[in-house]
Amino acid sequence: MVDERGDPWEHDPGPTSASGWAALFAETPNYRGLGLAVLHREAFRWHHGPMFFRGRLDGSARVVLVGQEGAQDESLSHRSFTGGTGARMQHFLRHLGMDRSYLFLNSFVYPIFGQYTDDLRPLAQDPASPIAQHRNRILDKAIVDGDGRLVVAVGRAAKESIATWVKAHGGNADPDHLDNATLGSLPTWVRLVGVVHPGSVSGSTSAIKADFQRACNRIKSWLDADPGWLPADPGVPRNLDAAYQYKSAAIPYRDFPFGTCPRLGRGGTSSNRTDDQRGIRLFSAHGTYNAAGAHLTDPTTATGSHTGYTDDPGDLPYEPPRAQPTGFDPGPPANLARLLLGLEPGFAWPDFAALAVTSDTSFGVGAIYRGRFNNLSLLVLADQASDDDLFTGRALSGDAGQHLGQLLQAAGLIRSYLVVRTLPVDTLDLTQTRRNALVDQPRVQALHSELLRRVLAQNPDVKALLAVGRGAQRLAPHITPPGLQVIGLGAFGASGAAASWQAALDQLATRNYPKDLANPSFQLPTARGQLPRIDLPYGTLRWVGTSGDRAVRPTDLDLGKPSPDYLKLFAPNWVAQLTPAPLTPAEQTAADKL
Repeated sequence: MVDERGDPWEHDPGPTSASGWAALFAETPNYRGLGLAVLHREAFRWHHGPMFFRGRLDGSARVVLVGQEGAQDESLSHRSFTGGTGARMQHFLRHLGMDRSYLFLNSFVYPIFGQYTDDLRPLAQDPASPIAQHRNRILDKAIVDGDGRLVVAVGRAAKESIATWVKAHGGNADPDHLDNATLGSLPTWVRLVGVVHPGSVSGSTSAIKADFQRACNRIKSWLDADPGWLPADPGVPRNLDAAYQYKSAAIPYRDFPFGTCPRLGRGGTSSNRTDDQRGIRLFSAHGTYNAAGAHLTDPTTATGSHTGYTDDPGDLPYEPPRAQPTGFDPGPPANLARLLLGLEPGFAWPDFAALAVTSDTSFGVGAIYRGRFNNLSLLVLADQASDDDLFTGRALSGDAGQHLGQLLQAAGLIRSYLVVRTLPVDTLDLTQTRRNALVDQPRVQALHSELLRRVLAQNPDVKALLAVGRGAQRLAPHITPPGLQVIGLGAFGASGAAASWQAALDQLATRNYPKDLANPSFQLPTARGQLPRIDLPYGTLRWVGTSGDRAVRPTDLDLGKPSPDYLKLFAPNWVAQLTPAPLTPAEQTAADKL
């Protein structure tokens, strides 16, 4: 059976440096400060940052869909329209014959508190509002500079936002009748249509379906008049004579960064906000929204600390980097992405659930690596150390990984390394004996051997592998070829680990390998650092990869052990306690007008 989401190894690398998208997104106005200045209250859910887009940023998007804002699934995926509403609109696109030539955007890049009310309208729609001005620039880049043919506004806020954009170009548009707009200086081939929000509180399913059918009929009339106006994507059927079926479709894997938990985008909402906005709880295919019916307790509130955090001037801890917006990891090369997921023919991961792994299989196996695959000086094979990896999509991204980064820097490396996890699933609740049994699986060893073979073939300067933890040390002899030195290190925090980490640095100090830094110290720092932004996917917030372990797997009080179905990501306390950044002079002038 073909997966409706496409091939799992497909992924969104994020905006290219040359496209200008990352720089434009990095110019996001001070939402929090503007909300407080104009509305005199916190208007936006800022702790888990903004989400800018989902879909194509390469100019191939012929359909641009605009909504109101994202929710918690979008906060976890760092992509727009990935929860329940996104699934409804994904089916709408399929009905139109589109499965990739689209781009999702929003009226607000930050989620709002409550509903779109009259007091938010000046921030959203007034021509003087920095939020409206920035959104207009995004729409121009997507539609005017791209290949936008059809703009679909989803819900009241989006309809007004598109009308605002049209008016900025000298046209005129009624939010309730966008299809009759006069476009001013906008391209003549652009067509506009609005639909009710699928999650409309007052809209019955029948009323929502009827409105979507109306929109489909209007689009069909444009296609009847000009069949070449909006071509369907290759291989996607289109029959606009058929009645519209109001249902959901899962989000394609190609719309997410590599390593995104496959629970996100599966066709419905998979998370909920907790802990006064500081936490987001993800639930498995066997869990429930708000953990209804479950009896859970968190083993820690993951308060974290500021230790190790640093940023560049202009950055905000709860946003992706502004000063260096193109510094992120686009994901693995195509010849390795499939292998990493265990989907290469002949190199499948074993059935971990059948081997006593308790974490629900719907959480996937994506968080297997961190770093680069070319121009390497050192490889690291490491055991899982926290649950942070599931949320970052990258290996060793919690406290242990933040300390490991300090070791690598002491060895002169800030980019020329690759970290690979021993096992791609959550094994923190298992005994060492059970973990050893997993490491000993022939399929685990075969996949690691093949991955190592391919990586070493492209990186002749690699002469050493750090094996961090008991599982890594057990696996390494079975997968390393002759000539590759294995240096064993204790798991971070284990008895004697600090001494073994310093001993590893002492050994590296005697070896000749290309270094990123001149005159490295080869002395182990005692404090943690933060993960380099080039190790993390596009959209990752500044506070992610810092402040220690951010993820928690709760205890199920009925079972008396860690729950297989729930995980929670916490923003650190020091971020939650931040006051708003000051407005720029231009933003303050605009706020005074609004």
